Amino acid sequence: MKTDSGGTERTVMADPVSPQGAENELLMVRDFPVPQQAVYDAWADLAHATDWWGPEGFIVPPDRVSIDNRVGGTYRACMVNTLTGDELWWGGTLRDLEPPRRLAMTQQWQSPDGTPSSPETLITVDLAPHDGGTRQTFRQGPFADRRDLDGHQSGWNSSFDRLSRYLVRRRGGG
Repeated sequence: MKTDSGGTERTVMADPVSPQGAENELLMVRDFPVPQQAVYDAWADLAHATDWWGPEGFIVPPDRVSIDNRVGGTYRACMVNTLTGDELWWGGTLRDLEPPRRLAMTQQWQSPDGTPSSPETLITVDLAPHDGGTRQTFRQGPFADRRDLDGHQSGWNSSFDRLSRYLVRRRGGG
């Protein structure tokens, strides 16, 4: 158990991946006009995740996602390119869940049978109240090279655009 600054005890698994610095870590900050819990749920709940996971031009069919939503639990998902039908599988292990403030998980691209096909990275998502909504601070790394980091940045930017639209729609503002 680990106690945070607010005195809350939570279970946290040791990180198998520790980014060594900004040059191999992706850092993205986004503000959303909804409460923290809504953003957290969009990440953690399958009922929401399939509506925004993946960049534009991809879908994540609900029957191709599984989440064992607990620290130490695993997740696995498949993005399908809507033009070509190509599938991109990924998965990992949930390392930290602190609703509605924080999620951390490993991520690794996989073959359809679950065999890893890339190095593992660590994703952390920190959520905080900001200007009547929520500020999301997203980190992922380490990346082996700049090309891989840039590709993930492009994909996440598009995914977070989808997340923003989804959250606004869900709130009833669009």
